[in-house]
Amino acid sequence: MPLRTGPKRRASMASAARRTGVLLVVAAFAAAAAAGPASADRISQKKAEIAQVENELNAFNQQLDAAAEAYNRATSQLAQVQADIRENTRRLKLAKANLRIAKQHLAAFLVSSYKGDRTDVFEVLGSGSFTDLLNRVEYVQRMSDAEGELLAQVQKAEHEIQVRQAKLKVDQKKAVRLVAETKQHKADAEAAVAARQQMLGSLQSDLAQAIKDRQRHLDEVARQKAAALAAAQQQQEQAASSSSSSSSSSSSGSSGSSGGSWAPPPAGPLGSQAVAIAQRYLGVPYVWGGASPSGFDCSGLTMYVYAQLGIGLGHYTGSQYNASPHVSMSQLAPGDLVFFYAGHDHVGIYMGGGLFIHAPHTGDVVKISSLSGYYAANFSGAVRVTG
Repeated sequence: MPLRTGPKRRASMASAARRTGVLLVVAAFAAAAAAGPASADRISQKKAEIAQVENELNAFNQQLDAAAEAYNRATSQLAQVQADIRENTRRLKLAKANLRIAKQHLAAFLVSSYKGDRTDVFEVLGSGSFTDLLNRVEYVQRMSDAEGELLAQVQKAEHEIQVRQAKLKVDQKKAVRLVAETKQHKADAEAAVAARQQMLGSLQSDLAQAIKDRQRHLDEVARQKAAALAAAQQQQEQAASSSSSSSSSSSSGSSGSSGGSWAPPPAGPLGSQAVAIAQRYLGVPYVWGGASPSGFDCSGLTMYVYAQLGIGLGHYTGSQYNASPHVSMSQLAPGDLVFFYAGHDHVGIYMGGGLFIHAPHTGDVVKISSLSGYYAANFSGAVRVTG
């Protein structure tokens, strides 16, 4: 019994194609849902670790500032003590010199008072003890009160300077020890800061790599989603084409093809046509200033795509941004031009489903990316191209 190829059979084939297309799209979204949270969690974890290390670094920096100031204060105290010791030593030398002179003057006075100029000073002093000399002074009735008072003042000054010198020596030891301690505290704080800075640099590098990995993943998911959508559309078109060719061949037979290289614009709204045309150039290398299938830059790709639809756009993102009505991200539709960065320096064509096609940068190719993560953060506006 021959197989039926009537309308019901063709409708069944079309329905099967639609179901297959839906399954492909669902599978692509499932893959994105499964892998997306893991990369997002990794980024969140790195950000949390960076925030913690930054807080620790701030605390250690405060400790370092305090340790550095304590060290500066200790070195300043040591320098002052050393300066005081030098000054005190100078005064002690002067006091000893004055005391020696005072003793000589007193001895000379005693000699002249009791024995005249014939007797040597040491004969008067006897054993040379200054205490014995003082004992004899009280017996000298003709001794000048001024001489005795001067001698006492010089003795007192020498004693006070010696006491102060001893105290300064103790202070110097304390100051030296304090300088060593504060210097060690400063070194410990510097080491802690350096360690946290190194850790922070490593974490920031990990975060940058995690963001790159996530963007690479998002781009791959976007590519899979786009491929699934394209496969579903192709299956539907093939089913429809098979249906129409079957009915036409039964009445008029097959016809030849012209074999030309020009591909007519796809059917559908203007934006959908632009998306379909743009997908023909996936994999074309990025070329600075390029605006042909041999190489595109970002605005060159959008200009070339819309030129195939009879719409002229300037080869400059600024002119393209100002050439058509603006729409928000929530209003995006297939074919809209999406712009990025503060100066609208990059442009792509929105495909729908959170995807866009663009020529990213030198060393890359025309590809599909997800309008999320990095690109969502740098989204600066969109326009809707009208005929």
